[in-house]
Amino acid sequence: MKKITRHYSQTLYLFVIYGSFILVLLGIFFTYTYSHYRENTLEESKRSLENMCASITNSVEVQLDSLSTISMNIVYSNMVKTNFREFSSAFQRTGKDQAEIVSSRQSAEVIHDIVTAMIGAYQSASYIRLYDMDGSCVESGYWMSTSRADLESLAWYDEVMELNGFKYISEPKTRKDLPATGKNRNSQKFISLIRLFLNRDGAPEGIAEVAQDCGKIFVLASQLEDSNPDIRVQIYNSRKELVYPYTAFDMYGSESYHNLIEKNEITDGISQIIKNSSGQNMLATCETMVKYGWNVVLLQSESSIYRSLEAFQKMFLRISALSILLTLLICFYISRRFTVPLQKLTAATKKITIDRVLDEKKVNLTSADSSIRELSILCNSVRGMYDKLRSTSREVLLLRNEETRAKLQATQSLINPHFLYNSLTNISAMAEEDMNDDIVKICEALCIHFRYISASGEMIVPLGKELEKSRSYLECMQLRFTEELEYTFDVPDVVREVPVPKLIAQPVLENAFKYAFVCRPPWKLSIAARLDGEHWKLTIEDNVGTMTDEKKQELLRLYKNLDLNDELKSMKIGGMGLKNVYLRLRLLYGKDAVFCIENREGAYTRFILGGNIHPKKGIALPESADEPEECL
Repeated sequence: MKKITRHYSQTLYLFVIYGSFILVLLGIFFTYTYSHYRENTLEESKRSLENMCASITNSVEVQLDSLSTISMNIVYSNMVKTNFREFSSAFQRTGKDQAEIVSSRQSAEVIHDIVTAMIGAYQSASYIRLYDMDGSCVESGYWMSTSRADLESLAWYDEVMELNGFKYISEPKTRKDLPATGKNRNSQKFISLIRLFLNRDGAPEGIAEVAQDCGKIFVLASQLEDSNPDIRVQIYNSRKELVYPYTAFDMYGSESYHNLIEKNEITDGISQIIKNSSGQNMLATCETMVKYGWNVVLLQSESSIYRSLEAFQKMFLRISALSILLTLLICFYISRRFTVPLQKLTAATKKITIDRVLDEKKVNLTSADSSIRELSILCNSVRGMYDKLRSTSREVLLLRNEETRAKLQATQSLINPHFLYNSLTNISAMAEEDMNDDIVKICEALCIHFRYISASGEMIVPLGKELEKSRSYLECMQLRFTEELEYTFDVPDVVREVPVPKLIAQPVLENAFKYAFVCRPPWKLSIAARLDGEHWKLTIEDNVGTMTDEKKQELLRLYKNLDLNDELKSMKIGGMGLKNVYLRLRLLYGKDAVFCIENREGAYTRFILGGNIHPKKGIALPESADEPEECL
């Protein structure tokens, strides 16, 4: 067996060996270093996120413990309960006796003093409300006020009653009449810890509500978010309601990360990469407040974790680019001393492209000017091959131009007798009705129209001219149908000079009169043209809609499966209307042709024709060309 010898250029040979060696070394170094830094960065981010999560959990838990402690002190304070009973009893009778009003006021002041002492100077609660079971309410804290409430209308009432003395923590609620701190200064949200207190017999005596400013409860979470913009905190209560952030959705949207934490079975205090619903990788960790059933979730996008590695990546890319550049310079210097003649010959052969072959201005190839006899012979052979390729290509293109022109003329010629038969039928019908004056007018219009359609010298005309001649055809038809027929044209000036196939609109208009206008008038035709990117589109719509979905599917399926060569060999005059339009669009535009049918039975039938505004005239459609745009 003869051994096949492979030949390589010296430039490629030197570049592959030296360049590959440098790139392999750089690749190994970068892969190891980057992997090491990546792992360290991820582990550091995990530890940092876990520590912050634990800190936030402890901070929030301390705040909730404070609310719970105040609540328990109130519930078990005999002085508070005694004065609250006196207030409730007197408040129920206010309006009847001035003494009762004074008594209820005094009891409320005593409760306010006790509550103020419990809250302390650091405002461990924003306000405290005590409700009796009849709805009498005294509020202490920033304000001291008394009021009456409909307990059953309060959102937490049923759950507080079911808990029978155990604590209930509400979601953030707005109190515009109270001051707030931090990020809560504008939203003024407050969270309440509510519990039922019982009398000595175990029966419900009242409800204690202790509320705190969300800005104080979540102060550490807000501070950590401010100092770490890439980290977001989400806190869920025992009912899986999002209580922080309480002002707006966070940067990761309204997605419940609590459910993702449970789905991925993330253990408390352990960080893990998860994927959210939008496909973004997130580093997530969580902590649970066992006493309250709250969950603290901290999130950081994976992209922000590795942002610090961007400088290392840029440095590596600079080193790689410099190494490749030096490799190319060395290869160029060495190969130039040995391969100048080969480079000249290569440059000459690269000029043999289809564009150069078809360009009449570029006749000859540039000589390699080689002093080596073998290369000189090879150069002359390539030049001779180029000349033969040039003459052969021109002959092939000329033949294909003539073939396409003949096909277009053949399809266009079928419209003449087709339209003539339809016109004679209309004149015959008008003669039967003694419409002599109209017959004279339609004959005159037919003469004008046939001068246009019988002119065989042009196959492509401006769209404006085509539609003006279509208007003369419609004038002929209006003489036949008078006021029963209406038609409108919407043709902007920008599309009037676009070249289109001649007689492209008439077969569609004839189709409307033949099939659509068999129903009772009035009959309306709408003709509109527009530019759609690099395509022109012509829309012809009737107001009857006699075409069914089955008929549309049948037509599109039939036209899609047409073989151009077979159809053009067996062309017949009858039934060539829409098929003729389809064939000519395919011949002229190929895959850029537009042939759409839209319909709604009893409402309209719409034909949309079109093609590229710069068709490649004279180039025949290959047998393997893509199908045109067909609207199903």
